[in-house]
Amino acid sequence: MQEKEHALCFTGHRSEKLPKTAEQLETLKLRLWEEINKAIENGIDTFYFGACYGFDLMCADIVAKRKRVIKMSDPKSIKLIAVVPFEEQSARWKESDREIYYDTLPECDEVITLNTHYKQGCYHERNRYMVDRCSKMIAYYDGGSGGTAYIINYAKTNGLEITNLYE
Repeated sequence: MQEKEHALCFTGHRSEKLPKTAEQLETLKLRLWEEINKAIENGIDTFYFGACYGFDLMCADIVAKRKRVIKMSDPKSIKLIAVVPFEEQSARWKESDREIYYDTLPECDEVITLNTHYKQGCYHERNRYMVDRCSKMIAYYDGGSGGTAYIINYAKTNGLEITNLYE
């Protein structure tokens, strides 16, 4: 298993709760790029994401782009790991989100699917799986209740260093 101190996970809201304007979205992506670069400089080499549309896929896309840059210029490689709560997770998503999802999975070094079918608690199971393997987290969390609140609290309880990009 990967060493926790070299691993980071992402958590954040789905597309509906991300910034609305193109400018705000671009600012978030730039901040995310900076945080990912900082993490790599500080020894992070493994990135876990929850494989959901919105912030998760945005993070995975940036890590995948960083991987390509690193492969060309640096012998030190980084890993991108998708943690999928259940196989048919994307079945009810908008087609555009499904396309991003299916374009992202082949970029991953590993895709871990925790359940064949949806079951109650499978998203929490996915969140615990990621947190239990990491020492750091990059989040986009507005302070509300729900799944993102759950993983943030679980991460705090487990002593993860959390960077929240929500403004």
